[in-house]
This record gives sequence, C-alpha cells and structure tokens, in this order.
Amino acid sequence: MADRYDGYTVVDADGTKIGTVDTTYVNEATQSEYVAVRRGLAGLIPGTGSSIIPMDICAVDNTSRTIRASTHQDALKNSPSLSTSQAMTPEYEGQVRGYYRL
Repeated sequence: MADRYDGYTVVDADGTKIGTVDTTYVNEATQSEYVAVRRGLAGLIPGTGSSIIPMDICAVDNTSRTIRASTHQDALKNSPSLSTSQAMTPEYEGQVRGYYRL
C-alpha cells in the first residue's frame, strides 16, 4: 500500500501541476495517508525533500493517475518537506496536519 500512488501526477485546486508522487506514507494506527511529492528539478537533486500532502485534502482519479489537492500551488509548495531517506514520525505527522489545519 505504501507505493499505491507512486508516479501519480499531483495538481492543485486550479489544475496546475505541482509534481509527481515519490512515495506514500501510511500511519498504521490511524490509516491516515500522505503523499510525498517531488517538484521539478528539486526532486532530482540528492538531499532535497519532497512536499508532504495529506490525502485528507485530496481527490484521486485512478484512471488518469492524478491526485487533485483542494488547496493552491503556493500552499502546497511551501508545505513541510521530508527527504525520502527520512521516516514519517508522529511528531512530523502532527506538523504536517497542523500546517494544513487538519
């Protein structure tokens, strides 16, 4: 399940492309899902992070392999980031949920 959205395109509420899902994080206790979205060249440079987006604010179109977030590009691009080598800790999950006011 952790790779279920890998490769999906992520767009904002206006349909503007944000990036591509790098990985999916799942909180096993709550079943909350988050996608890590690499943006442009930043996702190709080692050591850079991916924006973390809770699936709570997203709609998925499996046919087109697209995830539409219910917020705008600036909010998504300024969201908390996480390196793919880092784990999603409960503390970090709290920061992400706080950023999106969930």
